[in-house]
Order: sequence, then C-alpha cells, then structure tokens
Amino acid sequence: MTIATSHLRCSYYLVLTLSLGRPGVAFPADTASPANKAEEAAPDDAKMTSAKPSGKGKAEELPPARSDWTAPMSGAAPATLSPAPAVDAKAISATTASDAKIADSLLTGPNGEVCPEAEPAPNLPRADTYKDMPFQSGEEARYILKYGLVKVHVGYGFLRVQPPTKQIVSVARMNGALVKEPRWHRVFAAEAYTGDWYKMIFAGHDKMQAFSRPWDFGVTKFYISQNEEKPFVRRYHAEKWLDFDHVNCRVTERMVDHKKKREITDEHFLQPSADDALGAVYKLRTFNYQLNKTERVLVYTSEKNWWLEATPLALEEVKTAFGTHKAYKLAVKTYLGKELQQRGKLFVWIAADHPNHPMLRVEGEVTFGSVYLELDRYTPGAA
Repeated sequence: MTIATSHLRCSYYLVLTLSLGRPGVAFPADTASPANKAEEAAPDDAKMTSAKPSGKGKAEELPPARSDWTAPMSGAAPATLSPAPAVDAKAISATTASDAKIADSLLTGPNGEVCPEAEPAPNLPRADTYKDMPFQSGEEARYILKYGLVKVHVGYGFLRVQPPTKQIVSVARMNGALVKEPRWHRVFAAEAYTGDWYKMIFAGHDKMQAFSRPWDFGVTKFYISQNEEKPFVRRYHAEKWLDFDHVNCRVTERMVDHKKKREITDEHFLQPSADDALGAVYKLRTFNYQLNKTERVLVYTSEKNWWLEATPLALEEVKTAFGTHKAYKLAVKTYLGKELQQRGKLFVWIAADHPNHPMLRVEGEVTFGSVYLELDRYTPGAA
C-alpha cells in the first residue's frame, strides 16, 4: 500500500495529466504583483512596451498564501492536513542553472531546434475569448477519483472554467526588441483532494491553474500547488510557476519547496503554440471526431515538448451519475518525436451527444495499479 500511495502523490488529482507527466508551471492571478495587476488592467489598445530583462539567480519574496485560489468547492470537504511549517522567505536559498540574467534572446532547442520567427499575436476582444467553444466561463465538472483494481474511492477532482483575464505577454519582436502587451486569456483550473476516509493512507489537496491564448490554445502561464501528506511522514508542500514566451521559445520556471525551504529558477526551450496538460484536456473537447482518425495536440510539460495523440476507437454508451450519453472512446498516447513515452494505456471518453461535450470518464494504467475518473456532477458555463 505504501508504494501505491507514493504514486498517488503524483497522480490522484487528474488521471490525464498523470499520463502526460508532471506539468510544467506559472502564475495564478491571485498572486500577481500590484505592478502586474495594474498592467493587466490596461486597455486593449495599450501602448507597446519593450520587455525588461529579469534577474536570474536571485532569491525572490514568496507570494502570499491563498485560501481562495479557486472558486469554493461543492460536495464533500477536502481531507484535513496538519498545519504547514512556517516558511521564512528570507531563509529560502535560490539555486539556478547560472547566475546570468534572462535576456530577451531566442532560445535554441536541446537538439538544435531553431526558434521560428513569430507572427504578431492577434488582439481579440474579451467577448471572443470563449467564442464557439463547448465550454464557457462558470463551467464546473466534479469527478470521483478511484484507485486500484477494486476501484477504491479516494477523493474528488474538479475542473473549472474561469472568467477571461488579461495577462501581459510577449506578442512580437520589433527592430530586435521584444514587445509585450496585454491580451485576454482563457483560464482553466483544476483541484483535487482525498477524502477524510482515506487520510490515514494518504491526504492531499492539489491545485492547478492555466492561462491559455484563445487564438491557438498556447499556454502563457501555469501554476500548481502540491499539498500532500502521508502518516508518519513530514508534510510535502511545493508550488511551481511557469511563464511561457512563445516569441522567444522560452519557458521560465520557478519552484518553491516549502518543506526544504528552497527556491529554484530555471529556463527551457518551448515550441511555439504548445499547450499545457490542463489545457489539453479542454482541447480534446473541441475536435469533430471521426472513428480511427487521430487528432494531435502539441504539449509542453516536464521540461519537454511532445505530442499527444487521441484516436477515437468507438462510439459507446457511457453511464455515469451525470446520466447516460453516447461518447467517443479515445485511446490517448504521448510521443517525444516518434518515440512513445507513456507507460500503460490511457482511455478518455468525450460525450458526443451533449452540446458541451464534457469529459465523462478516464481510465489509466500506472506502474502499481489503475486510476479512474468519472463525472458525477456537471454545471455548464454561460456565454
């Protein structure tokens, strides 16, 4: 049981992201600095500004803790975790790959990939952020999380679509200078927790948030909070932020390990227009599926750019607490180049006969067992 629960620490909150690997990471709106918030409030026709290089290798003050990071949860309350040890921001050491500053230069990929010249990012109005999408702001889906051959109910997972928000992002290069402007973004959030009945084996409460460009699903900012605990083991609490620069093919990652009181900042190569693992879940709902025709999504997670392939194998009748629906059964595989990456099989069922095409069920195999998600509550959003 100990081995199984240790794997749950990486996968209980969302089976799909389990198969994709631990997501890379970025900034929740609630932790934005006052200066950034002021920039986000700028009008659509805000004056172009050149980005300022940010320092690398310097310890930064930790963002304030948030208890209201996502909308209030419905259903059962999360498992109670023991109080986290206080973290002194001044005591956190910063460790980076180098002490050089992050310049506004183009990055080259690990295999010599060249960053292509980016087209200027379109400036869509707020009203078009979720236009023609099967999901809208205010949508919430609750999933029952199960683990093992006997499908033990271990907790609940939530997927939420949040209101559009403006983020300052790289939009183009002009005369060799990086240009940043505010753009409206879609906002996706995920939250999962184990139930009180399971906390003697494993207790966890994880959160994710992704900011996605409405014109191509490209991720610009991502955040994850892991708050987990096992009996007789010190509580694990870590946060990650990822900032994506599609113009310069750059991902800047910042990780804070509250247990070890350590902060790490690093950067990695990004293929332009790459999605994140959470956004990919929503993108799977947008395809007009045809049996045996594979759809592909470019995704960045865990310091790598790779392809997610979803192939509809059958149109099946799926019964959940939400009702009975016809759904496409997708075989999902992940590739790095031409090499298959995932271990075990992963299947996702997307409703075909519901106007919002919600994800109804997920079944995934992992090293020490199987993990399941099944939709039991669904509230559509409003355009």
